[in-house]
Amino acid sequence: MRRLRVPPGITIILGAVALVAVLGGAGLLIGGTAGRLVVAALTPSPAPSPSPTGEPTSAPPTASPEEAETDPIASIPNHLPAQLPDRVDLYAGAPSISAGQPLKLHVSTAAPTYTYRIERLDVSATGGRQVVMRSAIRPGHDYRSLATFVMPERTARANWPVTDTVATDDWVPGVYIVTAVDASKTVGHAIFVVRTPVLANDRPAFVFAAFTYQAYNLWGGANFYDYAAPRAVRVSFERPYALDAGTGDWLRGDDRILAWLQRQGLDLQYTTDYDLAIDPPAIAPGLLILPRHPEYVTGSLRDWVEEHVDHTGDMNVLGLGANGYYWQVRLAGPRVPGGPMDIVCYKKATDDPLAASEPTRSTTRWRDAPLNRPEGLVFGAQYVGKIGDGHLSADYTVMASMPPELLAGTGWVPGTVIHGLLKGEGDLVYPGSGGIAIMVGNTVNGAGAPLSLSVTIRTSPAGARIFDAGTLGWAAGFDPPLLTDLGVSAASLDQFERNVLAWLGFAPGP
Repeated sequence: MRRLRVPPGITIILGAVALVAVLGGAGLLIGGTAGRLVVAALTPSPAPSPSPTGEPTSAPPTASPEEAETDPIASIPNHLPAQLPDRVDLYAGAPSISAGQPLKLHVSTAAPTYTYRIERLDVSATGGRQVVMRSAIRPGHDYRSLATFVMPERTARANWPVTDTVATDDWVPGVYIVTAVDASKTVGHAIFVVRTPVLANDRPAFVFAAFTYQAYNLWGGANFYDYAAPRAVRVSFERPYALDAGTGDWLRGDDRILAWLQRQGLDLQYTTDYDLAIDPPAIAPGLLILPRHPEYVTGSLRDWVEEHVDHTGDMNVLGLGANGYYWQVRLAGPRVPGGPMDIVCYKKATDDPLAASEPTRSTTRWRDAPLNRPEGLVFGAQYVGKIGDGHLSADYTVMASMPPELLAGTGWVPGTVIHGLLKGEGDLVYPGSGGIAIMVGNTVNGAGAPLSLSVTIRTSPAGARIFDAGTLGWAAGFDPPLLTDLGVSAASLDQFERNVLAWLGFAPGP
């Protein structure tokens, strides 16, 4: 739903064969269960050696990562529609790993050398970021010419070899960021999750929205939107994130959401929508926390959420953004054994070649035929439009329908106005869903037409509770300096958000 611009650049003609790395001279072991492919080195990664600063470092790979393997999908030369960045660029080999599973990094730079550090994001324990390792000086290679742009799906792939394999034996679940700096002083990032291996029902789980991050990723020149060129219908995790030098959407609000949750003393679990989609767990977390923009979802993941919300009632949902579960996507691939699967979304059932034979897997809006499953039936509210041009902000007003337990200690009453939280995109309570609008905002859309939005709560027939913030701007409330005039005290907004956690069954600490 956002508009991004591709910087003007030259067209690059690329080679025909992708290079694929193998680890340790012994090769790869491929296996998996419940739809998850697992790849691991047969030869264990060498233990990290100490750096001059005393922090752990990664050892060089035990074998060259540049053993070639022909990929028939990527063997046709294509024109990449966007210039690749002239800086160090990198990506992780998968959206998530389990602790103990080697982290594979793919790094490209025109500089002769680079270094990197890996940090876990945790404000509760460290005040911000905890460095878990620093690399030794690594030889740089410019792998940009290996990138391919596969037609007709318009799929951009980096195809870079594995340049660094990092042991993760003592890492704890969380969101991690890799920061690479090359000899030319350019900087690039990669973001990934160390997932909680088995989710427990007595703890909340933070879900990294990997599907939406890739849907908007313009690295290579195409994503699921037609900003600068016809849109892709298939996107790959085998590439860096273009936004914010590789962190994708993270710094647009998800960072503040996670930091606030950590400050509440919650015993968080971590996963991604990708992991929940390919291997829906038998045991659901007691609280599923959705970040700012979980717009894309597979049928398997939506079915799993509905089962635990509407039928068994053993999972509550905290939606801290808007436009959730708007598009159905499906997974395809992987291109190489053990690699991440691609995301497919045609956005129109009439364009989707699978729609005729398997209509329930059509990649279109959930509310449209042949799916006919409005997302408002899950959240109690659903997306209705952009707020102004996407940059206008507007206000919420507390309604008389607000439960008293959510108002406790805030000093708010019906009619209290909270300024500035409505921004970007917004949801409105969905009729017949059981949703209740507890705050309402009235503004205009991009065409200047009236637009009504709401903060919505819902209790399912099975007793599960759902909170939907209804705005992409809600994250700003977790960092009051971003709002010059809240209309209420920052402490009262913080208390309201803590009340919401308690209403959902996970009262924060003192």
